[in-house]
Amino acid sequence: PKIQRDISSLGSVLFEMFTGKSPFKEDDNNELFCDEKESETKTLLSQNQLISTLTARIPLPFAKLVLNLMGIEGIAHCYTSVEDIAGELNQMLSNLECILSNSADQTALGSLHFLKGKLYGQDYNLSKLLDACGRIDAPGGSKMVLVSGYSGVGKSSIVEHVKGKLKRKEVHFISGKFDQLQQATPLSAIYVAFNEYTNSIIQQGPQTTLEMKQAIIDAINTDVGVLTEVFPCLCKIIGKPTTTPIEITSVAAQNRFKF
Repeated sequence: PKIQRDISSLGSVLFEMFTGKSPFKEDDNNELFCDEKESETKTLLSQNQLISTLTARIPLPFAKLVLNLMGIEGIAHCYTSVEDIAGELNQMLSNLECILSNSADQTALGSLHFLKGKLYGQDYNLSKLLDACGRIDAPGGSKMVLVSGYSGVGKSSIVEHVKGKLKRKEVHFISGKFDQLQQATPLSAIYVAFNEYTNSIIQQGPQTTLEMKQAIIDAINTDVGVLTEVFPCLCKIIGKPTTTPIEITSVAAQNRFKF
């Protein structure tokens, strides 16, 4: 019926007045006033877009009124006459002060609110990584965990989140990333991890650095040069070795480095 088209057009006009945006998709004719045939070909934005755009700018009762006029599905009812619209507008104007006072606490419909610092959908992976860190106190407590997955799924976010949780505990949590562009560099991810480790030790002061230097020398003894040759960043802690590793065959060198 013509009355419904007129009411819908009024809703579209009010939408653009309140938001400064057209309620129709960009590829449609943006003219609000058009003939009957043109109006039938116009396509409204999605329901979520209309609701979130309106509720972000005007109080909820006015937003519902405009959406009702436009005949959006899921809204309480549609108007059938100008008298219905006038009656509700008069009712809103009589309660205008109350409506405006509540608008500050209004949560925009159709918008999402995410808690800062929370990862969504990663509870299982977070618990697995935290469990591995929790077993460090057990005999042979050093742990290495590999996190794999497609690019962009949130691997780095998981690792950084766990690292933040362990900051206050006496745990050395270091991480390295296998970068596709660094495939030609041997042990690139482990190098990144050791670099992060040495920087964290140095930041803790000279006493901690000296204690860690002695612990590394006691553990590796004369083979310190083998480690610093591959990971020069460790020289920040233990200094540059005075002797170079003895040159041996490639297989023997690999076994020496492994053990």
